[in-house]
Amino acid sequence: MSEISNNRQIARNLIFNSASFVINFFISFFFTPYLIRVVGKEAYSFFPLINNMIGYTSIITTAVGSMAGRFITMSIYKDDIEEANRYLNSKWIANLFLSVVFTLTGVVVVVFIDDILTVPSYLLSDVRWLFGIGLFSIVLGMLTGYLGIPAYVRNRVDLSSSRNVMTNIIRISSIFVLFALFKPSIVYMSLSALIASIAGIIFNYNLKKKLLPELTISPRKYFKFSYVRTLVGSGIWNSVNSLSNTLLYQLDLFITNIFISAAATGDYAIAKTAPNLILQLLAMLSGTFVAHFNILYAKGEINTVVAETRKSMVIVGMLIGLPIGFLAIFSDSFYNLWVPGQNTETLYWLTVLTVVPMVLGGSINPIFGLFTTTNKLKIPSLVVLISGLLQTAVIVLLLKYTSLGIWAIAITSLVQSVLRNSLFSPIYGAKVLNKPWHTFYPTIVRGVFGVCIVILLGYTYRSFFMVDSWSTFFIAGLVVCSASLLINSYVMLTRAERERVFAIMARKIPFV
Repeated sequence: MSEISNNRQIARNLIFNSASFVINFFISFFFTPYLIRVVGKEAYSFFPLINNMIGYTSIITTAVGSMAGRFITMSIYKDDIEEANRYLNSKWIANLFLSVVFTLTGVVVVVFIDDILTVPSYLLSDVRWLFGIGLFSIVLGMLTGYLGIPAYVRNRVDLSSSRNVMTNIIRISSIFVLFALFKPSIVYMSLSALIASIAGIIFNYNLKKKLLPELTISPRKYFKFSYVRTLVGSGIWNSVNSLSNTLLYQLDLFITNIFISAAATGDYAIAKTAPNLILQLLAMLSGTFVAHFNILYAKGEINTVVAETRKSMVIVGMLIGLPIGFLAIFSDSFYNLWVPGQNTETLYWLTVLTVVPMVLGGSINPIFGLFTTTNKLKIPSLVVLISGLLQTAVIVLLLKYTSLGIWAIAITSLVQSVLRNSLFSPIYGAKVLNKPWHTFYPTIVRGVFGVCIVILLGYTYRSFFMVDSWSTFFIAGLVVCSASLLINSYVMLTRAERERVFAIMARKIPFV
């Protein structure tokens, strides 16, 4: 594939990923206040909390499935379809076994959920149904997840993103229909997600037949336990990384529920809504490039991998810096408008403390894909695990022996993230490619400087204009983000990079 074709596909992936994020943002933007108003803040808090708990299953499933896409990609581009099928079927059988284990464990959790969480008696039945239906969706996804691999292997992330747009629309539509037909309940949030998952399975099935019809589920022919060992041998470190991410980013709501209160959990869940959307955007933007890294690495083009990593860091840093910088300045206005009546000052500072680490982590994120591409996962996984364990221990100690309360969680997370992303990730990313330790630092500095431009412009704008209505809020966003994007295209991009971006835009947008 030529560089022009690569750029076109990357541009297409970025466009559809960004479109998916925008739709997710507006869903959360309009829908979260509606849910809080209809079911109450306390009831709403169990929705993200239960989702996080069910998400803990990924700690185990990641060991089997996280590297399957990488190995199948390598096999496909070596024209070894049989080996690709062996990896696929071995992953599927392992997931079948795990789905049985999770189902049996889930039944126990449903029965004893009130012994695990602090659940008000009037919500006990709803919380049980919420967990049960959510777990069933996860099991269904495990058994059908292989259908999404072809889009990854063929570097058609844009198709996956279009599927995400469709399923999110179906999910929200289902909630409104269920709320209209029956008494509003948090159960319907989980049920709507199941309906959307089924629609996504149908979409992925048709996509698989189009992109990689050669891949097929035939365990009798292709299953080999040795391939499971290979997948687990590599994926176990991603599993460790998943455990670490759970400690770093998901356990906070659980800890808040146990150590503080369900009401405080509701506040923290609200404060994390916008930052979590930014993290989703960051993951999508960074994931846009990983499949391309895999293909280049399979062909032995290491120098090109370095160049593409730097380019991805600049693009991701420039785009993700817009919402990070804007939210850091305008989040208090956002909460006053979005959830009036809530403790805006608390939400504001929780949000600021949550997004500050992203100033550094935004442009670094594409480096994480190199660990998977090179199959060098052990060291970074152990580093993240140690970080997660230390963070959790410090938070528990601060909650027990100080009066910091919820602030202990936000501050500890901030310090840990900044230290790890500044002192480890860039250096090890260079090492796995056998490049000098400082290879990626200049690009990171450009990313941080780009976010500072957004923050400076936002602060300047706010010094002259009031932002006290939705119209003025969106005008501020349009002005600050547009000006920041224009300035950063000259600050963060080289002349050659600008010309390449404008060339891609010219091919995609007729009037450019």
